[in-house]
Amino acid sequence: MSELLFEIGTEEIPAGYIEPALTFLGRAAEKHLAELNLQYGNIRTVGTPRRLTLAVDDLQERQPDRVVEHTGPSRQAGFDTEGNPSKAAMGFARSRGIAVEDLKIVETPKGEYLVAVEQVNGVATIELLPDVLAKLVREMPFPKSMRWGDGNIAFARPIQWLVAIFGGKVVDISIDQVRAGDSTAGHRFMAPGPIAVTGFDEYQEKLLKNWVIVDPAERRQAVVDEVQKAASGHNGTPILDEELVNTVTNLVEIPWGVCGSFDEKFLELPREVLVTSMREHQKYFPVADARGDLLPLFVAVNNTRVDDRELAVNGHQRVLRARLEDGLFFFREDKKSRLADRRQDLEGIV
Repeated sequence: MSELLFEIGTEEIPAGYIEPALTFLGRAAEKHLAELNLQYGNIRTVGTPRRLTLAVDDLQERQPDRVVEHTGPSRQAGFDTEGNPSKAAMGFARSRGIAVEDLKIVETPKGEYLVAVEQVNGVATIELLPDVLAKLVREMPFPKSMRWGDGNIAFARPIQWLVAIFGGKVVDISIDQVRAGDSTAGHRFMAPGPIAVTGFDEYQEKLLKNWVIVDPAERRQAVVDEVQKAASGHNGTPILDEELVNTVTNLVEIPWGVCGSFDEKFLELPREVLVTSMREHQKYFPVADARGDLLPLFVAVNNTRVDDRELAVNGHQRVLRARLEDGLFFFREDKKSRLADRRQDLEGIV
């Protein structure tokens, strides 16, 4: 029994694609391994915007040998009344590569039939994996896929590297001119160099040292911790919308939270407008006081280490300010007319 590690390294995959892709990866691996009659232990999938990874524990190193019975013509059609083999029996035996004398007669619900028994030797798993892994890549569904270069594969984003290791050996597979190896990549900006790995545990440990939290559950908790820490420094409580937390988790490989502010005049806007501007458009977390009222604060999560916090905060504040200025302008314009005064404008609408 050996471990399989398979990583598909890509350009940044849209956040909403990652969780369904990992679910598919695990289920498809179960399906294809079962079809090959290979036993295995635990199957795990992890990923970030730049990688989709499969790990299979205790995967059988070779298919078991098996006996296959091929059913041919009926006994009546295979032998005449004197017991001599007919052309049907001889043709069936020849097609199975055995002598007529080696055919067996088996009782079935439909009567007696000739059967050719074949001993099939199992194939080494490492020889079967190239086809299995290629299927996992080619069959993976996405809402939208793309093609690149002069290759013939469609995927969510261009594939940049592949890691395929079984029992400490590299699996001989090449997909769309990308050959698998034993080296992954760390964080795009903070640790872009190649990182040699031999198994899943080492893979996770080395990636963490190179600024990548590859397990989505661990990365999600890190996002929550970063957001809460950033807001607590300003005596506020972040509004942790589950959907936004999940989205941000799949937008970053490692989270770095910063707390920014906006002019209090924007609190004139309805809560829904403020929250939508921050949450939906910018992927920022609104911040509230102890009573639940919005504060003129927000938390942004960055994908890189923030060395110059002031610079990062100013950038986020500038983007949000422009959006809120537009919202406040239209809100004030709308308030200049009462709803009752707008009835006449609706008369021409069918």
